[in-house]
Amino acid sequence: MQNNTIEELIQLKQEGKIGWCELALRSEHGKAYLQWCDDHGIEPDDNNAELYLEETESRIYDGGNDFAEEFAGALV
Repeated sequence: MQNNTIEELIQLKQEGKIGWCELALRSEHGKAYLQWCDDHGIEPDDNNAELYLEETESRIYDGGNDFAEEFAGALV
């Protein structure tokens, strides 16, 4: 699993080179996303990766986290 900056991952997502699942897995939250999937008894896919990233962004947004700010901008 390769970790990229959130900016690189968002750019790849916007260019259609990766989906939500790959973005989640390659971000700094990749291990936590896999654990979240395991905890919920689901396989990683684009739909639940998008949900996970939205929930993560929502939880950490108030903390001034760079990931959250960049991710929120990418959703617009």
